[in-house]
Amino acid sequence: MIAKKYFFFLAALGEIIALLFDIELLHQICKPLLVLTLLIYFWDRSEAQKGDKWVFHVTLALAFSWVADIMLLFTDKNFLFFFAGLAGFLVAHVFYILAYWKATFHGRIKFGFSFIPLIIIGYAVLMGFLIIPYTDGVIQIPVALYTTVISIMLIFAWYRKGQTTRASFQWVFGGAILFVISDSILAINRFSETIPFAGLLVMVTYISAQWLIVNGLLKYESTV
Repeated sequence: MIAKKYFFFLAALGEIIALLFDIELLHQICKPLLVLTLLIYFWDRSEAQKGDKWVFHVTLALAFSWVADIMLLFTDKNFLFFFAGLAGFLVAHVFYILAYWKATFHGRIKFGFSFIPLIIIGYAVLMGFLIIPYTDGVIQIPVALYTTVISIMLIFAWYRKGQTTRASFQWVFGGAILFVISDSILAINRFSETIPFAGLLVMVTYISAQWLIVNGLLKYESTV
């Protein structure tokens, strides 16, 4: 039997080829398959942990990501689909935060002093200055809310350090960073300045982000 992870890799390869060569039909096929195949892979790998609440939260994070991916396929037809995609990913990030909370912190977290969260907050403020002035009043609040939530997701990923294995921390934190980079490129390209190869850059970082976060959580072991 072909390992389930290869279905994800095939969907990712197809999506990258579609963007490189502007093959719209292949893009319409592969993009919805990305998170769906990752979800199937996650279910398979987390079989022994199905009773753990964090597995349920990751499942919901991926499910809402999948819905958001589909919504964003239709943003050229109606801008409301962009709002739907934004909402889907916002909810997905909330479930990733809950997954970190349940898997790593067990409902308890020690927010020790670190410069990293301050840098993340500073970056979120900078992104606000770069994007919000170019958006109209209707979308400013959702964009600000989304920026806040994804920043919290990244901060929670950072505070997993020392409370799980080094590999689990590095994979999840690296994935969270890439998720922020992906969304930053998307937002700047859509609302502020045109970025060359933005679509390709967004998807490569997004695909890598989802893969790293999911596998990082699968590598979770408590060290406290």
